[in-house]
Amino acid sequence: MEAIFASFAGIAALLLFIVIRRATRRSYFRRHDLLAFTIRKQWREILSGAVNSESWRGDPMRRAIVQGFVLRDLDSASLKDRSRFQEFMRTNGMLDAYIEQARKGHAWQRRNALVTLGATLMPEAIPALAEALDDVQLETRLAAVRGLGRTGLKQAAEPILERLMTGGLNIPPHPISNALLRCCEEHPEVLLPYLRRAQGEAREILARVAAEIALPEMADEMIVLAGDPLPEVRASAARALTVMPLPLALPALAGLARDPIWFVRLRAVASLDSVRHPRAIPILLEALCDSNRFVRLRSAAALSEFIKERTHILENVVDSHDRYALHAMISALELAGDFGKVVEELSDPSQHDAAATRLLDSLREGAATLWSAEPVDPLLEKV
Repeated sequence: MEAIFASFAGIAALLLFIVIRRATRRSYFRRHDLLAFTIRKQWREILSGAVNSESWRGDPMRRAIVQGFVLRDLDSASLKDRSRFQEFMRTNGMLDAYIEQARKGHAWQRRNALVTLGATLMPEAIPALAEALDDVQLETRLAAVRGLGRTGLKQAAEPILERLMTGGLNIPPHPISNALLRCCEEHPEVLLPYLRRAQGEAREILARVAAEIALPEMADEMIVLAGDPLPEVRASAARALTVMPLPLALPALAGLARDPIWFVRLRAVASLDSVRHPRAIPILLEALCDSNRFVRLRSAAALSEFIKERTHILENVVDSHDRYALHAMISALELAGDFGKVVEELSDPSQHDAAATRLLDSLREGAATLWSAEPVDPLLEKV
């Protein structure tokens, strides 16, 4: 009986706790919604200073609501309005409070303050964020990197780059790349001095970021990277060459398309597809006979986009006597929905010459070999 009574008492206490907690939270959210509605109606007056700041700074809930409104409006504000919101945060002590919490806070509170400091988009937040990059906890360093990236300021990239060069960050590369992309998107020249002297993983990260934001003025740097010993760097250079002048880009991409590492060749072929110039056709035809299946398929997909030169391309594919190249080309044409058009063009009586007949025979043989295990398609019967 005592055990039963104790069990019922425990269950009753748990139910009572749940009911009280739900009632408390309901009351909290009701008060929060009411205060948010009131503050939003007075928002212009609060920003202009017509409403005394002491009316909301003394209440933690009111202060949190105002801070949330400022950060949300700041994120979507124009450049002119952004300075107004930032000045509001300076004069009302919000920025100082976040900096203090980012330096002396504990655990999740400090990490939340670091990310929020980045959302302010203010250069005054950079020193506090840079200090957190040396923290012993990985989560804090990640929050600092995210905060610096969120500012989008080129000054915020310098602490990340300096520690990356010395190996002091010790965090995964993806957050670093994302932060540097946001900070250097409009100022890619910030990366170049560090990229020239970086080694190992740091060089791979910086090359990847530079490839994303490369400008035509960086052509010389990308040509140098195309001959780098690291395959990841060469692959990044192939990506960046798509925005470079064609006379410089094509020879470099031709060399990368013959690289000993397969994913470098694949990246070069993808860049040639982005360039989509007739001068790239010989390079793509050579890549169509590559030993790697992915390179062949990507090259075939790129060649299928050249509609005017399609007959010339098919003649070269047939002349190569490479069965895998022919299969890749047929698959690419089928996926693009152009296989039937090619067959109709070659079957046209006005085109019925020896070359057209040879192409039709080759396509028939290649298609039969490629789809021998599948049901006969009416299109193949037409071939």
